[in-house]
Amino acid sequence: MTGHDPPLAIDRRLDMRIPPVYQIGYDKASVINPELAAKYVEHTTLSDPLADAVIEALAQLDQDDRHRFILAGMAQDAKVLADGPQALRDFFDQIGTPPSWFNPAAVNAGCLAFHNDSDLFLLAFLGDVIVRGFSTLISRSFFLTGRLWDYGVRRLQRNILHLTEIMMPGGLDRQGEGWKLSVRIRLVHAQIRRMLSLSDEWDAATYGMPMSAAHIALASAGFSAQLLQATMRLGAHPDAEARTSFMHIWRYTAWLLGVPETILFHGEADARELYRIGCLCEPRPAIESVAMANGVVNVAPLVVNITDPVERRVIVRYAYRISRALIGDELADQLEFPRQWTTGLLAWLRCKRRMGRMLGRWDPTLNDTAQKFLTLLEISAPENRGISYRLPDHLSSDQSKEW
Repeated sequence: MTGHDPPLAIDRRLDMRIPPVYQIGYDKASVINPELAAKYVEHTTLSDPLADAVIEALAQLDQDDRHRFILAGMAQDAKVLADGPQALRDFFDQIGTPPSWFNPAAVNAGCLAFHNDSDLFLLAFLGDVIVRGFSTLISRSFFLTGRLWDYGVRRLQRNILHLTEIMMPGGLDRQGEGWKLSVRIRLVHAQIRRMLSLSDEWDAATYGMPMSAAHIALASAGFSAQLLQATMRLGAHPDAEARTSFMHIWRYTAWLLGVPETILFHGEADARELYRIGCLCEPRPAIESVAMANGVVNVAPLVVNITDPVERRVIVRYAYRISRALIGDELADQLEFPRQWTTGLLAWLRCKRRMGRMLGRWDPTLNDTAQKFLTLLEISAPENRGISYRLPDHLSSDQSKEW
């Protein structure tokens, strides 16, 4: 924690109930940071009441009407939205005005840093952050829906598209695509939370709340502070202003995703501590984590449009090696990644990046930032169908209508 990052709000409950699956991790984490460990496990039992109310109200409508009213809310079409549920109107009213701490002018340095090293951010995103995320109980929700297995490439493309859009100047404006995609993700999470809660697949007494406030907060800390750290280990070197700006972007994004102020990070050091303690509280990776993490690595070549079987095997082998170097041998072994030698790999990648940067200063025509940006847009393109605001209507992805 630095002097520039206020501590997380503390409101520890004396009668806090710990879901059994978190007990071992909580006991370890509470030795290091008892207040934050208690805060984290408390939020594993909490949901997103504002979004949940929307989903409950929309449940009475068919998929087309749900899509029409959500689209009207996104587009600020008051005439159409007036015929929709009151809960949906309240939802857009409450999130339509940014919190007082958000400064739209403070995002530019973070956006620039992202696009200067977009290829490294993408590599860190796939090889570190997503894999670490699936090592937690977050994996269980995705595993039960089958959404990575059935539509793995599409899901990861949407994740990359979201990251790209919030890092566009103006992307988090009320009419920006980053704003709309963040809200869309929040509503999808609420829909999946409702379907899991109503199914026999999720035992809330053991696992807490599906798609809990703690997990959305943990994911947001991962996509921000952990992503920054992993990207720098690969050779990026954003300055202090850029890092602060990047975290400001993600703090507002986390707020849009429904992370409550009680566990919302303030800055990079704050988010790193939340991520560290949250991961300690999480149970040891189970079979769902193994399946989902390995699934990410195996579909990664398809995400970057590599379909040739021989080339794909080479890329998968290299992706496993980079991921192991980033997440460490202990976690890689728990996820049953193939054993590989990684000594010196990250140092070599950083050296390669420094050489490229030096050559770019010597000859500006060698600076490939524009090409990296175009490649990122190509990777994240939503199959020429645009973004839909439909919601999944069945827990199992292979039985849900297209959304």
